[in-house]
Amino acid sequence: MGVKDKSFAGFRRVRFLAATVMSSPAVVFVYSPLLVAQTVAGIAVPFATGRFIDALVGGMAPAGPFVALSALLLARAVLTPCLQRLVLSRARNIELKLQNRVLDAVMEFSPSELSPLANGELVAKLTRDAYAVGGFVSGLYPRLLVAVVTMFAAGSALHSRSPALGLSFMAFIPLAIALFFPFARRFAANSHSVRKRSDGSFSALFDFFHSLPFLRTLDAERRFADPPREALGALKSGNCDMDRLTVTFGTLLGFILVIGEIAVLGVAGAFAAKGTIPVGDVVVYQLLFLAAMQSVQGIVSLLPETASLREGIDSLGEILSHSVPRRGGEKIGTVETIEFRNVTFAYPGAEGGSVVKDFSATFRAGRIYAIVGANGTGKTTLLKLAAASLEPKAGEILVNGMPMKSLDESSFRRNIGIVFQDSLLVTGTIRDNITLRDPVFMDDDVEVAAKQSGFDEVVERLPYGLGTRLGLQGQSLSGGEMQRLAIARALVRNPSVLVLDEVTNHLDAEACASFGKLLRTLAPGRIVLLVSHDVALVNMCDAKILCQIPEKASYIRA
Repeated sequence: MGVKDKSFAGFRRVRFLAATVMSSPAVVFVYSPLLVAQTVAGIAVPFATGRFIDALVGGMAPAGPFVALSALLLARAVLTPCLQRLVLSRARNIELKLQNRVLDAVMEFSPSELSPLANGELVAKLTRDAYAVGGFVSGLYPRLLVAVVTMFAAGSALHSRSPALGLSFMAFIPLAIALFFPFARRFAANSHSVRKRSDGSFSALFDFFHSLPFLRTLDAERRFADPPREALGALKSGNCDMDRLTVTFGTLLGFILVIGEIAVLGVAGAFAAKGTIPVGDVVVYQLLFLAAMQSVQGIVSLLPETASLREGIDSLGEILSHSVPRRGGEKIGTVETIEFRNVTFAYPGAEGGSVVKDFSATFRAGRIYAIVGANGTGKTTLLKLAAASLEPKAGEILVNGMPMKSLDESSFRRNIGIVFQDSLLVTGTIRDNITLRDPVFMDDDVEVAAKQSGFDEVVERLPYGLGTRLGLQGQSLSGGEMQRLAIARALVRNPSVLVLDEVTNHLDAEACASFGKLLRTLAPGRIVLLVSHDVALVNMCDAKILCQIPEKASYIRA
């Protein structure tokens, strides 16, 4: 990345944070002014303290200065929790808005873009990174605002009382800033490393816990625990490096602050000993200088958290900056033909070249097409290309004579019914799984689809029928029952394209025979694409497409 790119990236991050803060008007127009007022009032505390000490030393009545000092301290004590509650509630709202933006953005990804994304990393973006940005609003932003206001207010007050001490304060600012630069790059590199290791640990844990029930069944869980342990160990190592860097950085900043305190205390003490200033001003100068230097220290000490925040923004940007390709707006009623013209497809990073190479064929409504061949010859890939789950790398696919890219995506997908060999079930009721929560489908539609697929027998013996809730991946159903449910889900849509991938794998002999009869009744008016090793089912199809390894032979259509 060049210098220009880095500058642009920095501007983009600042713009992102500004938009984040502005998304909650209460933070900008209520919280921020009150916080500035509280900070400025805090600068008055050293002066009130000095007057109280002078009154005591000078033998004057201390009641007035004492009441003024107490009022300032009490006001600050009361206002602080109120401001904290306000900004915390706003930060949580901003965090939720950001998480919803990420969810919306992820839903715009195409199926082919979603497949390679690690689920654990996506969860990390929704939790860790969104929380980091919310933490900016509740933590970094207030501290930065307070530090800037304090630095200028305390510095100005100090200079007005003693130009010499004001100039001394100004001399310490370059020292603190000079300390910033050597550490900035190291913090950025460490934060990036920690973020990547955190993503790896999320993904490793996600995969491990997903597989754990199966592994426990075979007493194999300990042999698969090493990857998440190693990922957690790597994350711990990265965090330890960040901790050491933070401690070193903080120690140097603290050392600069102590040197400044000693210098101011010595100079103010010498002035007071000569009678040049009242004794109370020693405390005033000391507190003002301490407040001013702590504000500088506070700004610079934000560097570790700022580096982590930057990584969080970049991580979220990987999703939020995703550009949705322009889709055509051509609406489609029913699909009558799907034509492949010299289509080639290869999975990113896969060895062995193209899975599908220079494939041409036309699929027409009213016919059943069997796609057969050995494992690894691209049968399922062809189905996914036809269903627009994948996009060809070369060639084109036409639907009703129109390029698939020119179609309105939603209208095309509503024409597709899909059953893959591993049926995906969602957490919810049987009805939710069949209708995918589309309110257009009535109970009558669901019952007809369940009867056609043979799933009605299962529904009848479930305790709450269609309202029975299923756990993750339909744990209460057998493989055959899940497959029948998936068939019902495909049929309830009354699709004009029916895509079936090894649909009879989990069905018994009787169910396979029934499905063959059902297929014949479904064929009229539909394009049926079938991948199966069931010879009887393949033989009843109208046409066969034999898939072979593209590098060894072309597709053979019969």
